[in-house]
Amino acid sequence: MINKNFLEEPNIVDLAKEIFKEVVRNKLEIDTRFSLLSDDLYDADTINFILADGLGYENLNSTDSYLNKNVTKSINTTFPSSTNVALSSIAFMKNPIDHGLIGYYMYDKSQYGLINALNWNQDNKNLLLSDHFQKQNSIWKIFKENKIYASNFQPRNLVGTPLSDCLYEPSSTIPYDDEQNLLELLSESTILENKFNFIYYPLIDVTAHIFGVNSEEWQIEITKFEKLVNEISNISNKKTKTIISADHGLVNINAESRHHLNYSDNLQIYGDQRSVYINGPKKNVLETFSEIPGVLLEQHELSYLLGDPVNDYLRTIYPDFCFLVEDKNIIYPKHLSAELKGYHGGLSKEELKIPIIELSNY
Repeated sequence: MINKNFLEEPNIVDLAKEIFKEVVRNKLEIDTRFSLLSDDLYDADTINFILADGLGYENLNSTDSYLNKNVTKSINTTFPSSTNVALSSIAFMKNPIDHGLIGYYMYDKSQYGLINALNWNQDNKNLLLSDHFQKQNSIWKIFKENKIYASNFQPRNLVGTPLSDCLYEPSSTIPYDDEQNLLELLSESTILENKFNFIYYPLIDVTAHIFGVNSEEWQIEITKFEKLVNEISNISNKKTKTIISADHGLVNINAESRHHLNYSDNLQIYGDQRSVYINGPKKNVLETFSEIPGVLLEQHELSYLLGDPVNDYLRTIYPDFCFLVEDKNIIYPKHLSAELKGYHGGLSKEELKIPIIELSNY
């Protein structure tokens, strides 16, 4: 189940670096490990990077979408395969262990305890004001400092959230209400002069969670997204390169493969429901997970997927153990109870593999 070469394989951080290296050109040196994109990237006047939440490579490949014809590669997303982890990795151009957002839920052993690292509460959002985060340069700070015309398009309800404020520059962030509003904004004369646009599109993921991958509702969202991509790709007369990828794919979980955990207060169980972080005595961990199909990783084994903590902050949030739930299974710790259809966070190909989709109008 564990891939010891995971951190050496092409991933979403490599994709982001290659895109951003072309956007900043000679204004900043960005080291890249791979050449993942077609050479026409270097001829583009404008680069659009669309992050389609939940559009996994295997999920897309199960459809007859025309987007499959434009898939040039599949790569890994982050470990764990979760939205906030992937978005942070793109914005900071770093692996999760380096930027410090390592899961949907995290546990700060020194001060804040359990943290929903997607929807931060009034108290624990202050962790994002710590030196560890304030000393990091997001790509959006780099764009601003170098006077590069770039915009970040986010659904209106996400703008101003703690995570959004940590990752993005408010002056570069443009809220949108729906697909039509997004197209109108992209058509404005000032935006048409941009070198780079980042567009976060969440609806495929939302539909897969509620109705499941390959449901009728999900297929409708794929079709709507295809139409949107076609219009975005042809909205400008300038040479426009549009790159689409995802933060993860999803798997459907049947009712009989859902496991609710009972455990004592000397364990903290958090992280993602398919890659489960745990703090506490090993004996209690083994007892709690004895009936759950999967593999328990200790810290030295987890480092193959996550890397090693290198400072006090990272050591404070680094889990004692990680339990990788067997494919098609999921666990519910005490703080989670929502019964969804589709899930992610694990290491299956459906969750881990994301597409690189390339389109251009030239």
